[in-house]
Amino acid sequence: MGAVDNTAIQRLLHPRSIAILGASDNPIKLSGRPIELMKRFGYTGRLLPINARRSEVQGLPAFRSLDDIDGDIDLAMVMLPADKVVDGVRDCAKRGIPAAIVGASGFAEVGGRGEALQQQLQDVIAETGIRVLGPNCLGMFSLRDRALPTFTSAMDEGGELREGPVSFVSQSGAFGTFIFSAAQAAGLGISHFLNTGNEADLSVAEVLGGLVETDETKVLMAYLEGVHHGRGLLQVARRAHELDKPILAVKVGRSEAGARAAQSHTASLAGEDAVFDGATRQHGIVRLDGMEPLLDAGLVFADGRRTRGRRLSTLSLSGGAGVLMADQASSNGLQVQPWDEAWQRRMAEVIPPFGSPRNPVDLTATLISDPGMLRRALEITVEHPGTDMIAVLLGNSDNASGPLIDAIEQAYRSTDRPLVVVWTGGSGRPRRRLQDLGIPCFTDPGRAAAALGKLADFSLRPPLPTAERPDDIDDQVVRGILRDAREQGRRQLNEYESSRLIAAYGVPCSGAFPADDPDAAVAAARDLGGPVAVKLLSDHIGHKSDIGGVRLGLTSDATIRTAAAELLDIAREAGDPAARLLVQRMAGGDTELIVGIKRDPAFGPVVVVGFGGVLVEVLADSQIGVAPLDADAAKRLLTSLRGSRLFGEVRGKPARDLDAAADVVARLSWLAHDLAEDVAELDVNPLLLDQVGKGVVAVDCLAVLTQPEA
Repeated sequence: MGAVDNTAIQRLLHPRSIAILGASDNPIKLSGRPIELMKRFGYTGRLLPINARRSEVQGLPAFRSLDDIDGDIDLAMVMLPADKVVDGVRDCAKRGIPAAIVGASGFAEVGGRGEALQQQLQDVIAETGIRVLGPNCLGMFSLRDRALPTFTSAMDEGGELREGPVSFVSQSGAFGTFIFSAAQAAGLGISHFLNTGNEADLSVAEVLGGLVETDETKVLMAYLEGVHHGRGLLQVARRAHELDKPILAVKVGRSEAGARAAQSHTASLAGEDAVFDGATRQHGIVRLDGMEPLLDAGLVFADGRRTRGRRLSTLSLSGGAGVLMADQASSNGLQVQPWDEAWQRRMAEVIPPFGSPRNPVDLTATLISDPGMLRRALEITVEHPGTDMIAVLLGNSDNASGPLIDAIEQAYRSTDRPLVVVWTGGSGRPRRRLQDLGIPCFTDPGRAAAALGKLADFSLRPPLPTAERPDDIDDQVVRGILRDAREQGRRQLNEYESSRLIAAYGVPCSGAFPADDPDAAVAAARDLGGPVAVKLLSDHIGHKSDIGGVRLGLTSDATIRTAAAELLDIAREAGDPAARLLVQRMAGGDTELIVGIKRDPAFGPVVVVGFGGVLVEVLADSQIGVAPLDADAAKRLLTSLRGSRLFGEVRGKPARDLDAAADVVARLSWLAHDLAEDVAELDVNPLLLDQVGKGVVAVDCLAVLTQPEA
């Protein structure tokens, strides 16, 4: 994604005049619906139908062409058949219209001729500079000024449109409008909704980049089927981080089947889901698993409150509901801690003696006959210094709902701490009243706890990486290694070259010498001293251990000579008679890590960390970060591994040198960043991690270069 043309995008988001190309007089037809919708909901700008055969469309003066319209036009909605879209967009650009929406399908999503047609559209966009939303999209809603250049049926459900601080961008049109309608029903006010469709031009990232700069947008939601501009999305995430505007994202395609479906549906590249997961976590994007979690998170984020910690105090009509909430809160990273004795005594003074003042606070069913108890209990909870968030759990209670809601509203207005209500059962009227008051309300404790957990994760998020390139990198050595391999027409570096490459980036490597024959191997072992490993050295054989190409812990000349001869025989049988040997000093450290780099199609160079050795595929415990990383971000990657407890003191073993490992991860992330055009993949496996103060050492490395350009 290049620099965002924010002027054009802002005019798309806030159009003062909209031309409809191909506008129909029939309000039922797709090409007539945009005008009908904007008339019905009271669009405040100029509505300009273009129809060469009519002087009037749906009661509005119609124009034969764009040239017949006086004054500026902010936005065009192109409601023409696919084969006429390219000419229509070109006409818009000639007229000076900065942005257009293309609703027609029949482009890249259908393959073949559609792909060629989309390429023609992209050529016009590149030539003229017009910004285009779509094709194959439902358009946009801007609720502030009731600009609704869309043909969706989502507006036909009746009722008022609920405007609010959330803007939503979706690659899927129909499902995006399902989410929009569900948000409206849940009381979640929407500022904008945009469907990007095939993203021939404007991507989700660019639209989010425009929305994050609007005053009315406080929360951004996104539904993604694939990511075309990963780095652009992360740039927007940085800006959203600066403005404290959360991005809540659902991305489908976690499974192989889901990824295939996403690609066929919107011609999107789903990419590797683990990379998206790591990239969004690293940059503070809140990832959700589905529509309901997305809307639940939207409810608690929409009021702009942040939490100072993870401590949740729960007040409940039912002791059982309070226990369930405590369990769910714990599962979502929150803490439901008993209050200290002094505060329990204060709470005990306002609740029945058979209640519980500990936290969860059990107000008992007496609350129904004494609704004022909730007000008194909430006043104490708001004052409690060990409370970061508050949850009120009620059920049924319609007859007592008036004073209960008044007590909740009073507490909500008296504090800046997040406060949510779970109101289960009953007529639903109390929930609607709480929605109207802007107080997040749920029907299930688990959903409330999950949303509060996401709020805590966002509120307490670490700083974004601010990596600075190490100043001790030996760029001359790096260039020499790559030049020699390229001149020889090789794409794979052997282990010795690979180790020299990472050593030039400051990664500690175990001492090693190449050797051509058994006698040279013995001499190399004598120079290194101590036990050694003897390995095949080949730029054709990648995984030496798979064919028995490694011998470890050798000490005598005889064993080294024998091992060397056997390994050369193995190389010849494997089809590499030119293979050599690598003699390497045995290294200390008993915790094996793998650190790798690769290039993701959407996010570019990334670094992968995990527990390594020969069990790397069995353990499948890894995390991914977008390069480059600073040491703090690298350490967070390592400590987020499922087995991260192994870095601490375990069964009498001293703690591992985590700082040294993080330094290696950060340095390799810079290698990934610097050499993105040259190095396709690189694995350090294993990286041996020793106890604190003794550092790390790389004992095996393999680098594969990119395919040279034709």
